[in-house]
Amino acid sequence: MNPNFLFIGGTNRGYRVLTALLLQGYLPKKCFILKEDDHEDVKVAEEISLMCKKHNIDCSIRKKLLDEDDKYIMANQFDFAVVCGWRTIINPKLIKNFGLGLIAAHDSLLPKYRGFAPINWCIINGEKKTGVTLFLIDEGEVDSGPVISQREIVIKPDEYAIDVYEKVTNTTIELYTEFFSTIASGAKVILKVQDEQEASYTCKRTPTDGKIDWNEKSDIIINLIRGIAHPYPGAYCYFNSTMYHIRKAVLGKSNMKNYSGRIPGRVINISGDGIEVLCGQGSVLIQEWEDKKGNNICIPSENIKSITATLS
Repeated sequence: MNPNFLFIGGTNRGYRVLTALLLQGYLPKKCFILKEDDHEDVKVAEEISLMCKKHNIDCSIRKKLLDEDDKYIMANQFDFAVVCGWRTIINPKLIKNFGLGLIAAHDSLLPKYRGFAPINWCIINGEKKTGVTLFLIDEGEVDSGPVISQREIVIKPDEYAIDVYEKVTNTTIELYTEFFSTIASGAKVILKVQDEQEASYTCKRTPTDGKIDWNEKSDIIINLIRGIAHPYPGAYCYFNSTMYHIRKAVLGKSNMKNYSGRIPGRVINISGDGIEVLCGQGSVLIQEWEDKKGNNICIPSENIKSITATLS
């Protein structure tokens, strides 16, 4: 039996979750689709809308739920809502209109990394693992509701945010599929209360948070690059007043060398592989960067020809 549910979400992950549910014959009563921010390169809201129309599902594209949306929900009763890839707080007064509740997917091992951009923050912080948690949205703090299911994901040292995002997306689909199978079988959904003593939080990131401080250690800079590289806004620096967003980088050949004379940001090697740049400790080899204003992606050694060059 098809449950009477809503879909509230967006982004590529929400798109793929909804696609998987539709393929299994689970059709939401209505979809509220997230409208992406202007700076985002990947936009899928219109694709989700077209998919809904093909299945005769009513849908609306929103930055957040409007008063009219709240009124629609409060005028009806649903089994639950799938909330995946939604970025704004949902009015807790709506919870009573869902028999089971609002089933959200968060891309961390809750109660760790509650809040914004947990994949990016995990990589920036050098974490070796993350995960996906299905939980019920409640009237408490953000991402604090009881857990339905959870699965761990390994973060490899050479993986970028987009690589981890792919793992997170596949795992999210698995957990939602298992949840719907549980509902279909008539089995009881077992909930686990989060341990508040273990909770940690993240703040919202903006594109300007990606500015590289070359005085930092090389591994910290590499983690920042890995954590927000394309299709995210990207870690960036300047050379001759031009902003470059770094897409690929590794620790440099001279990372372990002891420099008695060190100028963070100074280019020390130029090759066909890129440019090696000194950090506050260690060095970074930038292999690919992008001048978004000039719409040009290249190896940095195409732009920089001298070891007197200094990035800022």
